[in-house]
Amino acid sequence: MEDYMSYDYLWQLCQKEKQTNQLLQIPKTFYEDMSNFITTLDPSNEKSVQIKANATKMLSDLFENRKQKILFYVAHGRTLPQPLSTLEMEFYDNVVRVMKSSKIELGKVQNSHTVLKSLVDIPEIMLPSGGKLGPLKKDQVLESKFSEADMDFLLANAICANSK
Repeated sequence: MEDYMSYDYLWQLCQKEKQTNQLLQIPKTFYEDMSNFITTLDPSNEKSVQIKANATKMLSDLFENRKQKILFYVAHGRTLPQPLSTLEMEFYDNVVRVMKSSKIELGKVQNSHTVLKSLVDIPEIMLPSGGKLGPLKKDQVLESKFSEADMDFLLANAICANSK
């Protein structure tokens, strides 16, 4: 475990990550190191138990926030900052692999006017074109003129499906 791992370090990183749209650089073994730090906290100490619960929640929230940012990097074709954690690189690689395997099918969409159906409840999101979509309820039907980039993003990230 690295010396930098502490509750304060995690809290500061979470605050910085919330304040920017950029993906901050973190060590390759960040999640493993932080997980090791959390598991070393004394379970018999009431204060440590509370710190452990808070740190676990913060770590989970941080990962979810960073995954969303990674999706935006992928959608906009931007290069990820390095170093990036091993866990996040695996997530990035999986998203890119899914997008590439779907690209042929997605590229066939020629209609400028498309009917989509939402697959999940989502809050308002930013689309690659810069527009906003949502909030949406699961199974909500959308009739709109989506750009090809927006269509690719919505379909590849399993937010919507073609409604037929």
